[in-house]
Amino acid sequence: MKSRIIVLIVLVNLIYFQIGLLYSILSALIPEIISGYNLSYGVAATLPFAFYIAFAFFCIPAGLANEKFTYKSVLLFSFTLALIGALLFGIFPTYGASITSLFIIGGALAIVQVTIVPLLRDICGAENLAFHASLTQLFYGIGAFSSPHIYSYLTTYLQDKTNTKSFVFSHLLELIPANFEWVSAYWLFSLILLTIIIVIVVVKFPKKDKIKNEEIANRSVYLKLLRNKYVILYFIALAAYASCEQGIAVWMSKFFQDIHGFDPLITGASILSWYWILISGGCIVGMLLLKVFDSRKVLGSLAVLAMVSASLGIYKSAGISKIAFPAVGVFLSVMWPIIISLALNSFKKHHEALTGFLYMATVGGAFGPLIMGSLSDAIGIRLSMNYIFLPLIFILGVSFWAKPLVQNKTI
Repeated sequence: MKSRIIVLIVLVNLIYFQIGLLYSILSALIPEIISGYNLSYGVAATLPFAFYIAFAFFCIPAGLANEKFTYKSVLLFSFTLALIGALLFGIFPTYGASITSLFIIGGALAIVQVTIVPLLRDICGAENLAFHASLTQLFYGIGAFSSPHIYSYLTTYLQDKTNTKSFVFSHLLELIPANFEWVSAYWLFSLILLTIIIVIVVVKFPKKDKIKNEEIANRSVYLKLLRNKYVILYFIALAAYASCEQGIAVWMSKFFQDIHGFDPLITGASILSWYWILISGGCIVGMLLLKVFDSRKVLGSLAVLAMVSASLGIYKSAGISKIAFPAVGVFLSVMWPIIISLALNSFKKHHEALTGFLYMATVGGAFGPLIMGSLSDAIGIRLSMNYIFLPLIFILGVSFWAKPLVQNKTI
């Protein structure tokens, strides 16, 4: 029994590693996609929009599906869906196919994330959930950190005509159009997704508890939540966070290419990978702070520091900017869990319904890159980056108006 629990925990962390790979690769590919398809900033921003808008359509259905079906069946469906999305882009590397592919992958990851939280709680117990949730964030960060490096290695290796390509790479080149070597990353991710599907088929999952401690969510519960102004404010705060995090991730590499002349394939990808690993590593520092200080004070302080770091990244020299911009990730790292915690601790019941609704705020990740891309076409990428101060100011406001029933000092 204990060995099966360990296997399931390892599998959950591998799943989060894969999620990190898929979240991060789009940000790394934006400069290549713009040049490969000859797109404007605004049009290119429709790619992350298609990815994140899927969360608005899939989160609540995923929650309902988890009440009716087993963990294994839901995860198999979601990863098969992600595999179809990755193969679609690998086989048909066109702009139209990429939009469809990213919507499918985004929907699949929405289902995965809604499923993983209750699964992890059943595996390790409620009392150990915080620790293991933090561990999954670490693996998510490792995946997001690795993704730009994988893309950079595959692309530079396939572009180098002096290399004697191996059997695998020579056949891979036959599947990819000329000057689209970056598509190879999606073939690799397809292989990883297929491997996870096979593992899920083999592994035994725990049975779900039939008895719920909370009343089953219905339409009246959601309507009651929507009439509460604080539910709406917390939703906006989470959407603002997703908008800021993804806006920076999607346009950072292109910013350094246009403003400082950095090669997006090498330097840009490296800076982006550091942004993701600092988001992950910052969770450790954030959790230590939350052991000592009230979460609202931590949230407000981090918002201010994020704005200071972003200012340095946007307006200072290349040397300072390449340090300050990814450093914003440290200050963003625990904002999402703090806001979620404040929201849940502000209500006495309906926590499951509230959590499902709040996770829909991930759709904010669709609008940040789209707004910044459209602004870049009109006023330039440097001025458009100032957009990120708006969500950070709103998040700073949470530290003043939040009134949780439980004055927690830990996530």
